[in-house]
Amino acid sequence: MTQLVRLKEIGMNDFDAFKLIAKWSNDSEIRPYFTPRFSKAPYEDIKPHELMLSLMSNPCKHSYLICVDGFAVGEASIDLCFQNCMNKEEQTAWIGVVIGESEYRGKGLGREVMSEIETECRTLGANAIELGVFSYNERARHLYETMGYKRIGTIEKFVYNFNRWHDDIRMLKAL
Repeated sequence: MTQLVRLKEIGMNDFDAFKLIAKWSNDSEIRPYFTPRFSKAPYEDIKPHELMLSLMSNPCKHSYLICVDGFAVGEASIDLCFQNCMNKEEQTAWIGVVIGESEYRGKGLGREVMSEIETECRTLGANAIELGVFSYNERARHLYETMGYKRIGTIEKFVYNFNRWHDDIRMLKAL
């Protein structure tokens, strides 16, 4: 069974959750697929306490562990006040999803999690979801398209990975 467990429900004192998210955030195999790199400089390590402070300082952001049968395998976030959305309509949620544990990737979990996120966004009062996907992340782009997300714009040469600049494709789905 897959479920989203809100970090505030785990408790802000549960530093282990933030250690796990930091581990995934620093994983060189998957980091280029969800963390923008705006220069040719190497990524800086993300520390668990930075993640915790970031969540605590943004009352509009909701962070979750993705759990399968009680085991944390990834993280998801919903930001109801994200400043850089292309869609300027109020009540647009910005989302992010990371399947951190490699053995859970490519098995349909992303689709299941996206459905859970959409339900949670509705519960939080969102009318639409916007997301960004780097142009080289074809698997994720295909998933979003099959789930009804439509391209609303492109930010050219947004991220530097794999020895060149790539676009950020913005997608939107009305709820």
